Formats: sequence, structure tokens, C-alpha cells
Amino acid sequence: MLLSEDSAFNDDHDEVLRTLYGLYDHVNLLDLNTLTLRRLYTGKGDYIFNDDTSILDYIENISRDFIHPEDVEAYKEFSDPENIRTRLETDKKSFAMSYFRTKMPDGDYSWKAYIVLKPSFAEAGKYLSCIRDVDSETEHILIKNDYVKLFNDLPLAYAVLQFNETPGKENEIICLYVSNRLAQMMGENANHIVGYDIYPEFGKEHEDVIQMMRNAAFKGINGKTTYHSRSTGKWISITVDKAATTGRCAIIMEDVTKEHITSEFMDREWRTDDLIIGCTKMLHSGLPHEVAINQVIRLVGEAAGADRIYIVEKVEDDQYRATYEWCNDNVPSAMDRAPQIEGENALNWEKEYPGAFSLVIDDVESIKDTHYGLYTKLVAFDTKSIIEIPIYDEGVLIGYFGGVNYSQIRNLDLKELMEAVSYFLASEFSRLRLIHELENKSIYDSLCGVKNRSAMEMTIKKSKKRNYSIGIIYADANGLKQINDTKGHEAGDELLKKISTIMKLRVNRDYVYRVGGDEFVIAIPKMERQDFLDICHALQKDFEEAEGISVAMGWEWGTTSAEIEMIMKTADKLMYEDKANYYRKNNRRRSGDR
Repeated sequence: MLLSEDSAFNDDHDEVLRTLYGLYDHVNLLDLNTLTLRRLYTGKGDYIFNDDTSILDYIENISRDFIHPEDVEAYKEFSDPENIRTRLETDKKSFAMSYFRTKMPDGDYSWKAYIVLKPSFAEAGKYLSCIRDVDSETEHILIKNDYVKLFNDLPLAYAVLQFNETPGKENEIICLYVSNRLAQMMGENANHIVGYDIYPEFGKEHEDVIQMMRNAAFKGINGKTTYHSRSTGKWISITVDKAATTGRCAIIMEDVTKEHITSEFMDREWRTDDLIIGCTKMLHSGLPHEVAINQVIRLVGEAAGADRIYIVEKVEDDQYRATYEWCNDNVPSAMDRAPQIEGENALNWEKEYPGAFSLVIDDVESIKDTHYGLYTKLVAFDTKSIIEIPIYDEGVLIGYFGGVNYSQIRNLDLKELMEAVSYFLASEFSRLRLIHELENKSIYDSLCGVKNRSAMEMTIKKSKKRNYSIGIIYADANGLKQINDTKGHEAGDELLKKISTIMKLRVNRDYVYRVGGDEFVIAIPKMERQDFLDICHALQKDFEEAEGISVAMGWEWGTTSAEIEMIMKTADKLMYEDKANYYRKNNRRRSGDR
């Protein structure tokens, strides 16, 4: 259509609109007064609709035909006419933008940026709706859908922030990404946080927090602190680290209101309070996990005049492992004598004292007649007095925090101290497990139990900087699509797991990568050529002898890992030749039955 045909624009704005046409795949005119939409420009693809289409019908059609099912709800909220009015009129924004996975002509989904603009020359209630590809920086943050889903699924309050260095906007901090858990913690919808300035959450009252984030964004200095959020009334522990790009930082937030309230009310004895605060600061000091915990149990042990302070962690039912221990001078280690504690060897004092939250026995001899079984276990380790506090994580027992042969110190409530510290220890252990889970899921494929494409990319990057021999094997399942179509995707998943199991029986699982739906790569470093070839032939035989499996293979060995990309290309090419032979022999077209 001609630009001058629409009353919302005149010839003076043709150049502006043509510029938009050069930047965007699609440019549409939204008329919220009549709730109609008119196509101004269509570039890549062709979202067909008639002129003056109903906006609501358009939203439904696009949701059904183009938007990824997991993104439909968010797309509908973003595109809702009333929400557009709120963002661009009530909130006085010049544009609104969000990202949704969009179906491409080949059937695959790709991230697209959806933008609604308020041009200065448009009539009231009229806007421009544009769609374009994402740029490389946005792709780095958003198109890694596995990571986005991972952060959203884990109970991790995570966000990425961008500091604005534009003169006059030095205090503007734009949220680029926020996980569902963080949005819930702050009592907001994620769509109402992403793209907005979050500086007001901190403000001048918490300049120290802002400076910590700046240090991470521009100097790569990580940090951790606690602040009180006026908007939510919560005490928040915030951990800050640098992001991939200068000027950005990543934050992890944790609601520590309960911990803070606990500390505030522990004022019966000043020394107890002081020690609790000291232990808490030590755990949140930024020191390595093991160093911080060892420092904490030392503080508790010295304050209590104890022979030994320990932590045992639950491995599985009725099995425990001693993981931390502090011993006073000239006191032998008990952890060396019993690193693993199983079944009847455990204290199991809960059975002796039903309903008790913790075990406190100032004189072990006092239970000799009433609880002889427990008494004999304690005496076997020269225990004269004992205190043991269970450590729970969201109601699940994960270990014990204990001390033996302590002194009766007048101005120290040891039970109160250790119960408080056990609460913080639970939080620390929970945080550590989340980090380990996050790290593990970021490099391992959950279906097959081998490494994923991201791990493969890291291996390639590392190998290119080294100089050692390396062998590459490409393996691709034959007929996976036919299995999925005829027997269901569960059968296809079982096939992939069976293939990966065969590989893991032949080589270390850390050398195996699932880089695509049915494609695997094995990268074996520092191995002689003949040994590598022996593994290739053995693996090929394993596949041939396995029932119900057909795998195309190709391999190549090189003297220097610096040429890993060339080695991989050769192995990949040979694999595809093997796959082509399979389809020729079986009289099938690969494109229809891969």
C-alpha cells in the first residue's frame, strides 16, 4: 500500500517509515480506537491477513500458527490492546519490546523481537507494530533457550542487569532478563520487570548495593550483601557477578527475612548474639564454601570450649558422611575413625527422645540407666557431653551440626547459638546444591546423561588453544523419525538412551556429547592413532550387534587439537556418507526418515 493512503501519516514521514522497513521483517499499523490492524510492510516470510483485520483475531491467528506453544500466553499478554495502552500511555513509554519463539518456513522456531512503537507523528491511539530478527547480543542472552528454561525451572532468583552510561541517565539500570522465582519474590510479573528501570528498587538508600553491582558490571568484581527492600518489606541477600558483556551484571537474590528476624530476636545474651552475627557474616563473606564453614565451626568450638565440632551430611537413607570437623588442641579426630556412618552405628537419638528437635546432654553419665544403647555409642567416642542439631532444608533432613565435650559457659547459650547457625548452614548447603545442579544441567544432556552442545563448544574452544592428539567420532541414529512417527517419541527417546549407554560402556561419558536430536560426537584427547581406531571399530561392532539399533558413524584422528574443527568436519562428512549408504541399502529417502 502507499504510505500516503493512511490518514495517520503524511508524506513527511515516508522516509522514517522506509527506514523502519529496512530494519524490520514486518511493520503493521495498530489502531486501538477501532481495534483493527493494517499491514504496512511485509519482508521475510508472509504473515497473511486482510487490511483492517481485527487486532484480537490477528493475535489469535498468530498465536495459533506462528508462536511457540510455551510462549503463547506471554505473547497474548504483550499484544493485548489494553496492556499496550498501559505501557505506552499510562507508563509513558515510547516503545515496548519482548521476544518470542516464532515458527519459520522450515517449521523450526527462531527467536524474534516484537516491538510496539509510538511515533511522534501518529494520531492518538495509533501505533506501529514491528517484528525483526534478534541481534547477536540479544541472541547471546535469550536465544539459548535451554539456559532460559533452566533458570526458570530451578528455584533460583536470577536476573541480568544493564547499566545505562548515557549522560543524564547514569542511575538507570535496565533489567534484561529475570527468572520466574525472582519475579515472584518481588511480587511482580516478569513482563513488568524486563525492559524497565529497576534503580528505584534500591535508590539512594542503598547506594552501596548499586556500587557493588557497578563494580561487577564494569570491573568484574563480584560481591555479596544484604539489604532491606522497601517495596516488598523483605530482607534480601544479593550476590552479584559480572555478566558476559561490560556494563552488565548478573544477580542472584535470596529472601533471608527469616534469618534476619531470627538474628534480631536473639538478644538474650550479648555474646551469643555476637557469635551468631559473626558466623553469619563468615558464611556470607564471599570466602570459598569449605573455608567459610570451617571458620564457622572453629568459632563455635572455641567459644564453647569444646573438644570437637562436626557436621555430618545425609548421603541416603540411614547413611551419613562426616564432612566437616574442628578439633581442639591434642584432641584426636573422630572423622578419621568413622568417616562413613551407617544404620545402627548412627546415634538415632530421635528414637530415644520422640518429638525432640535437638539433642542436648550435658552429662552423658546421666543417661546410662535410661538410654543405655545411646550411652554406649557415645562413650565409645569418649563423649562426656554432646549437643546435636538437625539441619533441615525445606523440611527435609540433610545432616547434623554437633559438638562434644563442651564447657558450661555462663554468658553463652550454646543451644541457641548452634540452632541459629544450623539454620544458616541449611541455607548455605541449599545454595551450594543449587549451584552444583545448575552447573551440571548447563553441560549435561538430561535425557542421555552425556554432555551437551554447550559443553562441546567449550571443548572445541579449549582444544584449539592446546596441542595434543585428538580423535573425533560422529554418530547419528538411523531411522529415528520413523520410530517417533510409528512408535511415539518415548520409543525414540529410549533409542537415544540405548545408543548413549553403548557409547558410555566403551568410552568415558565425559568424552561423549549429544549435539543434536539424534547426533552424537565423541572427542577423545591424547590417544595414539591405532588405539583410537580400535575404539572406533569396537564401537561400530557394538552398534551392529545391538538389537533394534542402526547408527551411522564417521571418525577422524589428528595429531594436533588446534585443528579440531577440520578434524570434526572430516568425521562429520564420513558419517553422512555412512548414513547415505544406509538409506541406499534400505531403499529409503533420508529426508523423510531420518
